[in-house]
Amino acid sequence: MTIYRTNIAEVASSSVRYSKNEFGFYIACDDRSILKCINSMLLDNGMVGLSDTEGKVHYLIDGRRGGNYVLGRVKEKVLTLREPAPSDNGYEDAIVYRAIDSVMKRYGFMDTLSGTRILRYLLFRLYRDPKLLKSAVKCLYPLARAEFQMSPAQVERNLRYAIRKCPKLKEETRVIMILRKLHDKTMEEVLSRYGRAY
Repeated sequence: MTIYRTNIAEVASSSVRYSKNEFGFYIACDDRSILKCINSMLLDNGMVGLSDTEGKVHYLIDGRRGGNYVLGRVKEKVLTLREPAPSDNGYEDAIVYRAIDSVMKRYGFMDTLSGTRILRYLLFRLYRDPKLLKSAVKCLYPLARAEFQMSPAQVERNLRYAIRKCPKLKEETRVIMILRKLHDKTMEEVLSRYGRAY
């Protein structure tokens, strides 16, 4: 750990860059010095994180750089906060897959069909990000294409075949409607079995 000692005059005139394992201590005796110090950090980094006595970090973002910059920095911080901890990820994934398997078994999908495996994968991705359902051809099918090494047309053809072979969904023809229905049933299954959505 490196401790930087500085006086008020140095804070205002120079900017100090730190590596990730270093700490910077700034001592400011009046409001003007505090503002100069924060302004210097904002000019260098565009954002400053201030920790309170409870350990919560409050971010101050330089709005002078424009709305798009501010929105990008907010998204950057929010998305990292939304990501689950790596230790919990496997457990949560197992819960979601178990719910998907239960729903698919209830509807009578055949496990041997590649369309069933694709559907299982797509339902998991939809559970994690329901907005993908708004444009299945542009957003959802390419995910399956990368996972199963198929073209979007092959993905849709395999899905349709698996749905056609499913006894409870023979009258349904639109893949999007079936995905929406199975997604809703998966959400209900997770909530009823585990009491909360993961």
